[in-house]
Amino acid sequence: MAKKNQFLIDITDPDNWLFPTKGYNPDGSISEDQRTIVLPEGMDRRYCFTDSVMRKTQVADGPIMTHEHHQGYETFFVESSSMWYYIDGKKTLVEAGKIIHMQPYEAHSFIFNGDVQFRGTFHDWNCADDSLATSTLEAHYPDAKKDPEFFALLCSNIDLHMRGYADFVEVPPEEVPAVKDPKHPMAQFDIDGAVLKMITARWENGGKKEMWLAEMEPGFWAEWDPYPVTQDMFYVTEGQIRFKVYDEEFVAHKDCIVKIPKYAPRSFEVLEQASMYDVGGITRWYALLQDFTALKKFEPEKADKAAYDEMRQRFGCAVKAYGKR
Repeated sequence: MAKKNQFLIDITDPDNWLFPTKGYNPDGSISEDQRTIVLPEGMDRRYCFTDSVMRKTQVADGPIMTHEHHQGYETFFVESSSMWYYIDGKKTLVEAGKIIHMQPYEAHSFIFNGDVQFRGTFHDWNCADDSLATSTLEAHYPDAKKDPEFFALLCSNIDLHMRGYADFVEVPPEEVPAVKDPKHPMAQFDIDGAVLKMITARWENGGKKEMWLAEMEPGFWAEWDPYPVTQDMFYVTEGQIRFKVYDEEFVAHKDCIVKIPKYAPRSFEVLEQASMYDVGGITRWYALLQDFTALKKFEPEKADKAAYDEMRQRFGCAVKAYGKR
């Protein structure tokens, strides 16, 4: 059996599912097949990633019940089917390919029109804290989550607060700020061999991070400083990308997470048309790209490597060089 690469996580491989568990409807039917892929780390509880199959909702007549969180930020990739999304008094249809991003105190709910692949990344939230304990409990008492007393206890421990019924006005998704469309990003920058798209802004994440999508052509490459002081986590949704971390080379493909620790030398080259999200989101890419693009337009004679190096140091960017071969 081949040894797995420590930096590459294939989301579809059950061996990479940490603490798989299920959610249940009040009638005891399964509402969710949930598995943790990466546990949160650090003061801001970054880098957490989950993979769920949200089962088709058994819709009953009557108003929609919502819930909210008082801490933390949730970002979900809707990878299949579609769902009705209820948030802040609005109802909209969200289809595969869209992303939703929720901030604290936004009351929300979902109606899943089919089995929806629902991949999530979080920060500043304790959503994964109970995953090991819950999984162990279920191994001993498989029906524990069906117990209303335990479910109420679980909700209080993961900062999930029921709000009650709410009235909603149906609108198109572009009228809901929490719905993100990669085809219509908040900002976009074209560089040699790639298009960089801002999906969630730093001001939508409590100033802690921002999330970008890189759509890259074959031959696009990037190289970091020798000892980057932050870790990276990338989510590959299309194509193949050859990474080098330390002296190890591996190919990341669709449905892979690449998780690289700080201080580790790293680089990559795109082998075929690829799409990859920076879900770690530490670098202030928007500030860097905005300022350097403006410098090239208004004072092109100053837009050299020295200027780029000064800006990237100021905005926490460890990528020292990039381009297309």
